[in-house]
Amino acid sequence: MAVLLMLPVCVVQIFARDETLEELHRESQVTAESVGKQSGSDRGLDIAKLLQAMEERHSKQLQELENRHNETASLMNKQLQELEKKLDALLRLPSRPVGLPLLAYVLGQKSAHKAMGPPGPPGPTGKTGLKGESGEPGKPGTNVAVPGPAGPKGDQGDAGKTGDKGAQGPKGEKGQTGAGASGVKYVRWGRTICPNAAQIVYKGIIGGGHYSQRGGGGNYLCLPDKPKYGNYKDGYQASGRMYGTEYEVNTVPGLFKKQNLHDHEAPCVVCYVSSRSSMLMMPARNDCPSGWTEEYHGYLMTEYYNHNSQKDFICVDEDAESVPGSGANRNGALLYVVEGGCGSLPCGPYVAGRELTCAVCTK
Repeated sequence: MAVLLMLPVCVVQIFARDETLEELHRESQVTAESVGKQSGSDRGLDIAKLLQAMEERHSKQLQELENRHNETASLMNKQLQELEKKLDALLRLPSRPVGLPLLAYVLGQKSAHKAMGPPGPPGPTGKTGLKGESGEPGKPGTNVAVPGPAGPKGDQGDAGKTGDKGAQGPKGEKGQTGAGASGVKYVRWGRTICPNAAQIVYKGIIGGGHYSQRGGGGNYLCLPDKPKYGNYKDGYQASGRMYGTEYEVNTVPGLFKKQNLHDHEAPCVVCYVSSRSSMLMMPARNDCPSGWTEEYHGYLMTEYYNHNSQKDFICVDEDAESVPGSGANRNGALLYVVEGGCGSLPCGPYVAGRELTCAVCTK
């Protein structure tokens, strides 16, 4: 069918070329008649020019006709080749429409069952068809999902907010006793030995300011038996003063275990306990709180309440000793037992005028 449609185009182009040639022939006759009416030398000159112009024009038009003819022939040849490819592909179909055997005979194929050649090139892509109906839902699969490989590590996020404080955990077990890296020291007033296997750091005598002087220090010190001097100037200068300390206990006979303490100098010893780290002087009790170890107990003592000098309260051991060879009433710093005053202290638990006890504890 495509060949039949292409033939009229070729015939029209051939007739157009013949009409162009006839037109040129008629134009040549008109020109010859026009020149024939002229005479003399003008006729010869005009004829030559006209013939030259006509020849150039005819040559140009013939060339154009020839080019169009060649283009038409090339186009027809290309379309015929495409048509032959399509017919050949049609004849190779497994199920052939009616009339194809006759068409194969006309095209020179004697048998419709002749062996087919290789398939031709794929045709152009057809238009997208209508969307089909949705299929039935698929059944759940039985394959177990396999996790893929871990992805790359992400960037570190912002720091989170501090959470609420958790509940306190249970109390841990008590640790082993330390090796005494810190330890604790205390003074045992009125004695020269340390209790409970504590180490003696040094021993000496109790010193303090004179009972009648308003100045000077306000505390008792445990002075070593053997002082060591640096630069000095003998004689009293303008200075503070340090005196030995005497017991003043004749008004309370039987209070201490030893009876001959009055007017005697009071000794002391500095003790060190390596296995403990805290010390407590417990006033008004001769025992220690739970969890503490008692080093010793005794009576609370200080300076007389009506003297000019004021001193600290210290705990003097109930089994107090005196410095050997002392006993003369030289005064100096003095030690009196302490009695509670009912009224300012709550009466009932505290009794007015009763001597207060004490204890030294470590932990």
